[in-house]
Amino acid sequence: MRNLRGWMLTGVWLVLSACGSDPAGTAGDQDVGPDDVQTSDWKPSGKDATILDAGDATDAASQDATDTVDVADVAKSDVIADIGGGLPSEVTAISPAVALFDVQGIHEVKLTVAAADWAAYLKGAALPDGTKVYDWYQADVQVDGVMYNAAGIKGFGNGSQLDNPAKPNVRIKFDQFVTSGFGPSGEQAFRLKASGQDPTFVREPLAGAMVRAVGGNGPRFSWAHVTVNGMDLGPYELQESVDKRFFAHSFNNKNGDKFEPIIGCMGMDCPDSGGCAALKPAYVGSPGDPQAIVDAAQAITNATDDQLPAVLDQYFYTDELLADYAVDALLSNLDGWASAGQNFTIYGDETTKKFHLIPTGVDLTFGNFNSAWYDLATPWGPPNSWCATRTDPMYQRIWNNKTLKPKLLAKFRTLQCGMFKDTTLLPLIESYQVALKPFVYSDPKGIYTPKQIDAYYVALEQYVTKRQQTLLDLLGPCN
Repeated sequence: MRNLRGWMLTGVWLVLSACGSDPAGTAGDQDVGPDDVQTSDWKPSGKDATILDAGDATDAASQDATDTVDVADVAKSDVIADIGGGLPSEVTAISPAVALFDVQGIHEVKLTVAAADWAAYLKGAALPDGTKVYDWYQADVQVDGVMYNAAGIKGFGNGSQLDNPAKPNVRIKFDQFVTSGFGPSGEQAFRLKASGQDPTFVREPLAGAMVRAVGGNGPRFSWAHVTVNGMDLGPYELQESVDKRFFAHSFNNKNGDKFEPIIGCMGMDCPDSGGCAALKPAYVGSPGDPQAIVDAAQAITNATDDQLPAVLDQYFYTDELLADYAVDALLSNLDGWASAGQNFTIYGDETTKKFHLIPTGVDLTFGNFNSAWYDLATPWGPPNSWCATRTDPMYQRIWNNKTLKPKLLAKFRTLQCGMFKDTTLLPLIESYQVALKPFVYSDPKGIYTPKQIDAYYVALEQYVTKRQQTLLDLLGPCN
């Protein structure tokens, strides 16, 4: 995005604050940069999570009469009757994978790394929260019997590594050390996630599929059995990398700017102190000029309620934004765009000159962490956020906006009557629990017993059942 700031300053009604004057940088190597590593990611340990008791969990504030919406008033949208997003409806077993993101199969991934390099890799992952150090190391990577030499490996994540640094997350980049290196299915990179905060191994794949099912963006998933130098590390989630290839197949454009926050508590709303300019340090290190983020936040903040729909459309793909908000609120996501201002990527499309939102790291969902339970009218803010003062005013303004609220409710409706429907989602969850058992129960580096894993699955299903009632109270029954 060679002149991103230029098109960000073309607001129709708004006089924007002059917060900095550097021209936007040209997108260089979009595959390089922060990768879910925040310098201020202070989430508590996943192992200490309190499992939701469906009998005790209630909405923080039940929808009152003024919030009840006649389904006829909700903007019409196609209800997704099937799972969408690439997930099958049910599986009987996880078998050897065919395609890279074959969600009915499991890949065999074998890494060969110099012993000293792997020791340094583990040492970096084991550092205390907020101080982890991730460097690139060279490795030979074999995927389903095919060898890819001299790839790069690098850790990522913070809270997801707290409990079990002996089973580290691994980002694989095939062209890190070899020019134009490609891996399976022509991918230049993918991530192996140890699922340290999700013993079920399904919350993030399910959440990502829901985002895609209602018009948003999200990386695709499958699973992998991983060994390093012959040592068995057990099952992993295999996640699509949010890089140039992702942008190309998702947006038909790969030459824009990629932004990822390197400081927690930074979404798109202006912070309580320091104004919108305080956002800029959070995105330093991204290939694009973070001044573009400041300009967009300033414009959105300055917009009146009547102006807000048009201003959001000017800077964002509003439909994608509402898709992410709806899924995050419905699943009580504690660690995403709205709640913690992290675990997302913003892509500035050079062709359309608008931002795409791509959620990542959506594993603290479905209420399985600290018994999270969001009221859909006011989902974020203390105590439902790691950020002491963060309330995400954008969501609140959308909820109270006569033009935007029906569009948001339409997203909830699509989920209610589609993928999130209990007769659809519960059999899917149960089938994956059975199919993944042979891998998850026997995880040689696992920290959860089979009994604990089963309890997390029960809690996940309880959450779905109770959340369906929330949607019924808000929107009425499906047709």
